[in-house]
Amino acid sequence: MNTMKESLYFEQLLKRYARSPSIALCRVPEVELLSRIILLHPVLDHCCGDGLIAEMAFPGIIMDAGIDISNRQLDMAKKRGNYQELHWADAGDRLPFLDGSFASVINNSGLEHIQVLEKAMAEISRVLKPGGRLHVNVLNSRYFERWPLSPKTAEHYKAFQPFYHALDENGWADILRRSRFQNITFTDYFPESTSRILAALDYRYSACHFRKAFFISVLRERFLPQSRLIIKWRKLFESLVWDSLPGMGSGFLISATKT
Repeated sequence: MNTMKESLYFEQLLKRYARSPSIALCRVPEVELLSRIILLHPVLDHCCGDGLIAEMAFPGIIMDAGIDISNRQLDMAKKRGNYQELHWADAGDRLPFLDGSFASVINNSGLEHIQVLEKAMAEISRVLKPGGRLHVNVLNSRYFERWPLSPKTAEHYKAFQPFYHALDENGWADILRRSRFQNITFTDYFPESTSRILAALDYRYSACHFRKAFFISVLRERFLPQSRLIIKWRKLFESLVWDSLPGMGSGFLISATKT
């Protein structure tokens, strides 16, 4: 099994997200698994955010297009220079592309936050060419089955994220097949021990970020130098295992082919 410290991306993510440690932890397997796929061009980065994930996973590769609902994130992605074109778009609505525009679509931890998932999947299917590939990183139902805090905090977390779709393999396969996808595979990450650490951290730090709850330990860290936080999180995270046996991870990379 692979530990965080063995990842090529661990130190970079740790430094980038020293004040948001749950993001650093979550991004390691996401970037690791995306970096291993073969992109077929043209590529759409669906919910591209600030473009960091694409830049890390596919260094030197220009994404043909990216969409996001945040103008601020799109501005940062534009400055990275790794997209031919960027568009503001609601991923739960019609995308600004013609049918069959892309050979690959990637989405990193975005689909679970889109309320109208069926519409989003139908649009991804529409803009993909027949035989095109979809690759999606997402936390699944096991993430909440293993939730280390109270059930009330899990519901609170789902509401403020928002986190609409915590599906298992069967749930995702059903939606994908209805959206004209086949050859569906799942590559698992986050065994239970790592998942529970991630969930406890992400609840605290996300709640503070969205101002839905406040934790003294998190607030105090705002006054600490980043170097101290990097040492702290490195010590906690470096021996954690990020990959998982099939059917055992709290997250997975889903890959599928458009029919």
